[in-house]
Amino acid sequence: MAISQALYSGVTGLNANADSMGIVANNIANSNTRGFKYDRAEFEDMLSMDMGGGAQIGRGTRLRNTSTIFSQGGVTGTSGLTDLAVQGDGFFVVKSKASSSTGGLLYTRQGTFQFDKDGYMVDSNNGRVQGYMASPSGRLIPKLTDVRVIKTNLPPNKTKQVKMIVNLDLRSDSFEEFNSNRPQNTSSFSTSVTVFDSAGTPHETNVYFSKKPGTENIWSWYAGVEGQEIEGGEKGVFSVIASGRIFFDQEGKLLNEEHDDIMANFSGGVEQEQKIVFDFGTNILEEGGDGLGETSSASTPSTVVTHSQDGYETGNLKTMKIDLDGVMRGVFSNGIERQLCSLSLASFNNINGLKKAGMASFYATVESGSPSVGLAQSGNRGSVFSSSLEESNVDLANEFVKMIMSQRGFQANSRCITTTDSMIEEVVNLKR
Repeated sequence: MAISQALYSGVTGLNANADSMGIVANNIANSNTRGFKYDRAEFEDMLSMDMGGGAQIGRGTRLRNTSTIFSQGGVTGTSGLTDLAVQGDGFFVVKSKASSSTGGLLYTRQGTFQFDKDGYMVDSNNGRVQGYMASPSGRLIPKLTDVRVIKTNLPPNKTKQVKMIVNLDLRSDSFEEFNSNRPQNTSSFSTSVTVFDSAGTPHETNVYFSKKPGTENIWSWYAGVEGQEIEGGEKGVFSVIASGRIFFDQEGKLLNEEHDDIMANFSGGVEQEQKIVFDFGTNILEEGGDGLGETSSASTPSTVVTHSQDGYETGNLKTMKIDLDGVMRGVFSNGIERQLCSLSLASFNNINGLKKAGMASFYATVESGSPSVGLAQSGNRGSVFSSSLEESNVDLANEFVKMIMSQRGFQANSRCITTTDSMIEEVVNLKR
């Protein structure tokens, strides 16, 4: 009888709207949970009952599925370096001991991370953030592991190469021979650069340039330090640690370079026979340069355009920063900036197949597919913002509308039940 079916349909409506209210209540409760993604109730009608003659009567409704909406939440700034937010697609990867049933890996957008006493980056539940560590030279190792930063000193690095771009005045006087006892009087131009030995000790190095007589445009150069800084050197006497020649073409462009085989033997118990190569740019003959932007010889005053060297002294880790690609860099007291590690982001072919694991985290399922883990800003992965957190994507105004709809639906179904009950009572009274 259809009247009894109406009673059953009303009950299914009560259950469905009660479930909907539970989902709305959970969304509102987590409106301030960072990284939370709200759920949406999806209903469907149940199989109809065939009354014969082509007539069908519905049998009510049920909750078909609860869909998580992964829209971007608002990003707010904080003062914490390790507060991180993802702008775009991707999840942070966290290894949690409490989630052994999911392989220990959880995926989250809640980036409230910090360092524990052992230097591991962890979340609020001590789950370890996963990423890629860097080698001592600063190169990222492509192996997913726990992110860990130990605040150790950066060991010194001896100078192996000095890069210098200068212009040497073509009008300068020529000198027959460079005299290390009178370097200023037997050279046309000089500059200085600081180099470092294997112990990280700085050495102020003077470089003298002298134009050779009887040539179109050939210059000799001599780099050296005070004699007391060299094993067996004489105090106050210029000691050459590197020398060579620079060849220019008729237009004053860098044609070629020659380097003499000289080793620097700095004193103080450091590594001996330190070879320092002076590079004056990409020359035309051997390195395929075009002479533009390199060392030149023109009829303008001699000057240093740029110079740099690859050595440094011991440095202490002063601060860190995290770039948009998730790479964490350490800034040391000696001015060196080096990669320490990189955070990883995971993306999925079917993001809607993820299941909630609590703590604003998710775990992968067969429906979601295996995660594709890599660096931020690679593939379809988003960017990582430091000193920022992603807020919940719950829209309270929208949830209040859903709350009213669920309430009205529940009330209407309750009325269906009471009305059907009255109708059944009337049927029963017909026998009296």
